Parts: sequence; C-alpha cells; structure tokens
Amino acid sequence: MNKYEKQLPENIDKKKCPQCGFENNLSTIYCQNCDYRLVPVYYPPQKSLSVPWSIIPLFFLLFLSGGLIVFWRKNAISLKQASIENFIVTSNPQESTFREAKTNSDVYPKFYNSMEEVRNVPQGVFFYGGSIASAGLRSQKIVSEMAKAQPQFHLSYIDPLNVPPDSEVGIEMVIDVQLSFAQSFRPLKQSEYDLASSRGFKLKQVPVAISGIAFYTNPSIKLPGISLAQVEKIYTGELTNWQQLGGPNLPIVPVSQTPDSKASTSFLLQGILNESKRFSSRVKVVRDTTAAIRMVASTPGAIGYGAQPLVVGQRTIRLLGLARGNAKNYVQPMTAFGAVNKQTLLDGSYPLIRRIFVVFREDGHLDELAGKAYVDLLLSTEGQRLIEEVGYLPIRVIENISF
Repeated sequence: MNKYEKQLPENIDKKKCPQCGFENNLSTIYCQNCDYRLVPVYYPPQKSLSVPWSIIPLFFLLFLSGGLIVFWRKNAISLKQASIENFIVTSNPQESTFREAKTNSDVYPKFYNSMEEVRNVPQGVFFYGGSIASAGLRSQKIVSEMAKAQPQFHLSYIDPLNVPPDSEVGIEMVIDVQLSFAQSFRPLKQSEYDLASSRGFKLKQVPVAISGIAFYTNPSIKLPGISLAQVEKIYTGELTNWQQLGGPNLPIVPVSQTPDSKASTSFLLQGILNESKRFSSRVKVVRDTTAAIRMVASTPGAIGYGAQPLVVGQRTIRLLGLARGNAKNYVQPMTAFGAVNKQTLLDGSYPLIRRIFVVFREDGHLDELAGKAYVDLLLSTEGQRLIEEVGYLPIRVIENISF
C-alpha cells in the first residue's frame, strides 16, 4: 500500500471481488479474501490553474500601474527639467525666444546681407560696455542703423562705477552678469576663462573689426616717427627727454589711459616686449582717449596713444609713424588725405594691430542671445560697411571697401 492508498476516503462502497466472488469487502482496496485489487490507485485532485474572469480587470490595473511607475522613475529628471522650462517661459516669455534660437540649425555666426535680415534678435534693453578703443563701434551712425533695422533691440552702453572703462573692466562685468556683452580691444586671458568656468558657464569671444594703435605727440615735437623699442623705453622711464631721440630739449611726458598704467609695456605692445617692464611713475594717467588727447595737446613734450579711428584726424595733436623693433622704416597711421591708413592694416605692415572682440557668456540665458545678435548685426555686410565708414578695418572681406 502506497501513500495515496492510505488517503482513500472512507465512503468507498462495498465491493465484490471479480476474482473470487467475495462480496463483503468493505472500505478496502484489496479483496479481503484473495488480495485482488478492487479499485484503482487514488490520486489527490490537482489544483486548477485557470483564473476566474472576474479578476482579469484587477490584473490589468496592476500591470498599468506598474508601467506608469517605471516610466515616471526613468524620466523623473526630464520631467523636472520640463517643469523648470515651463516656469521660465511663464515668468519671462523672452526665454522661449532663446530656446527657439537654440534649436535653429543656422550656423553661428551667419553672415547676413543687411541688419534687417538678422534672425533671433531678442526684444528688450541690453547693457554693454568695454574698451574705449572700440568707441567708434558705438557711434551714432552705427547705433541708429541698428535701431532702425531691429527696433525691438535696445542697447545701452554702461560705464563702470569708480573706475574708467576698458576691456578688462568690461569683461569682468560680463562675468559678474552686470553686462549682456562687452567690447574688448584684446583677446580673453586664460584667467578670465577659468573664472567664468568656476561660475558655471563659458565665455565666447568673436572678432568683429580690426584697428591699429597710433602714437601722437604735442605739435611741438617734429619727429617723423618712433619705434616700438623707443615706446617701451619712454613708458618705462628709460628715455626722459626728446633730445635723446633727436628732438627738442623738452622733457618727455608720457600719457596713458587707466588701467594701462598698472600693466606692463607688453600689454600696450601686444606682448612683444618683456612683461616685467612696468610703466614708470612719470606716466600721467587719464580716464579715456578724449582726456589723453586734451592733455597731450596742452602739454609741450607730451606723448599719448589710442585706437586709430579715435586719434586720426585730430588737429590738436601730431601723429607719429611707427616702426618695429629699433628700425626707422616708419609706417604712417594716416593717409595723405587725413584718413586711417587701412591698407597697412590689411597687408599687416603696420607694427601694432589689434582685433576688436565682442565677449559674452555662453550660459543658456537671454544675454547669450543678445550677444550673438549683436555679433550677427556687426558681421552682416551692412554692419561691416558701417564699421569701415567709422574708421575701422572690417574683419570680413567684402567688396567695394575704400582704402
């Protein structure tokens, strides 16, 4: 007898043995007379695997809920970001303009024909600042043409408080989110890139124009020119009298614009000379190019410098030719007709050439869009022609530029 036989229910009917005919086999499996099996082996009933139709909806709801939970957890970050973006659009609708521009497939910068054609120009008032040398780019002619082409794009030049404006201060104000963008008469320094990176964004610089630095003196100085080596010695205090350069017996009075006086001569001369040679205490410091011109014009023996478009044509001062090193092959900053000598900038023969940059933050905000729009406006064919008209060399090669 196996384990299942012991579990045989007790209500088994009386069985007659077909083998021997014994009829009194009660509740047994084998014939009590001949031991013949009377019934088949009993196996316990198996549980059904079928599911009642009534609980199928419950299974469906559980499956659906589980799927939603998995989807939510997988996309929690993107959903959160979407909520933030929706909030930005609600609180500042112009941010949506930035995102639309970011998805635009146009290559940046794109060279448009006219300022009016420039796309993705934001609406609002945007502050900018920067170098005195690029003041010509803020001329009434350029500003008015921009306003005519893009009337929704309002620009306001901001002077810094308590310090004179210049490239370094403008870049600092961009990093400190005080300006949308800045004009710079020099490229960015690695320290400025690093500072921006520590704040969580990048800086972008785009050249838009070219200019030279011209030196000028009081009209009492009749020298044909000066070399870069002589400039260094004047501003470091090694040369103190014009007689040392073949001129009249007059003390040399060097004039500079803050903060150039705090820097080395290499800053003034594009890193050509020793950075350890600092400006001397004899240098007279003024706020800007206008103040420098006035001081030089009224001070016998004075010498100053500035961007060519700002000093060429000034009748109260006398421009000097400029030569590299200790040479005497002076290149004049002005043509015989009283205009900036752009040909010497184009062919690179002028010894001291600078590019003018627009610097802005790449931080995904509206100021980035404003900086890019300003660059696109200046780099348009119309913008480059206006830059040429105010005395700078366009950085793009376009037709019919007069030299």
